[in-house]
Amino acid sequence: MSRKLIITGTGAGVVGLILSVSLAWASSGREPTHSAAAGHSHTLRFVVPPQRPQDLKNIDVAPHGFSLGDEVVGAVSLKRDGRLVGRGLSECTITDATFKGQQCTLDLVLQRGVITANIAGLDRPLPNQTPSPNDVFAVTGGTGPYTGADGTITIIHGANVDTFVVRLSD
Repeated sequence: MSRKLIITGTGAGVVGLILSVSLAWASSGREPTHSAAAGHSHTLRFVVPPQRPQDLKNIDVAPHGFSLGDEVVGAVSLKRDGRLVGRGLSECTITDATFKGQQCTLDLVLQRGVITANIAGLDRPLPNQTPSPNDVFAVTGGTGPYTGADGTITIIHGANVDTFVVRLSD
């Protein structure tokens, strides 16, 4: 898994990061209700153009350059049909200098609640590991209609925009 795009802020600093996003609620085009999110599998899609420079910060702790404790924080607008429906907030911390590992959080702040997610990854693959072109976050919970949510958020990196595919399940 490559986290380079997250760390540089074009992927998930997004979030991730980690992010202006167009939301399409699977077949109905709307966010799930509490009972829908808690009882069945649902998919949300976000289209993520490049984020605004003022919504990205690289924090380089001593020593200068890639080192433990460096962070990238960022935010993007979440849009649906050209209208603002929320924000995507992300933070990544370098936690492994040897394999260029990082841990990231991604929070999707939507009109009716928040979806929380985490990921860990390495820019230097382990022996016999095949890196994925996509980043896959584990949904760890949420608030409002997303309370108790689990599933995944897959970030599909594109040339000009990224796509977030949020799969929520029981």
